[in-house]
Amino acid sequence: IKMRVVEDCKLPAAMQCLSGRKIVLAAATLRPETMYGQTNCWVEPNGEYGAFESHDGDEVIIATERAARNMAYQGMSPEHGKVK
Repeated sequence: IKMRVVEDCKLPAAMQCLSGRKIVLAAATLRPETMYGQTNCWVEPNGEYGAFESHDGDEVIIATERAARNMAYQGMSPEHGKVK
C-alpha cells in the first residue's frame, strides 16, 4: 500500500532535494485488507525515516531503514536485497 504525497505540499528543508519527484509513503502492514478505504495516515513524529529509490526509479519511498530493507527483498528496490 502506497500513499502519494500531494505534489504542491511544502517539503521540509531536508527533503528539498526531492522536489519535483513522485514521493510516496509506504504503509507498514502485511495485511492490505486493513487498508481498504483508508483516507489518512499517521506518521511517528519522532521516527527516523529515509527516502529510498523505488525499483523503477520513478518514485521515492519514504520509510524506515528496516522497512526499506524488507521491501528490497520484495522487488521494490533497484537491486534485489539492497536499498539505495
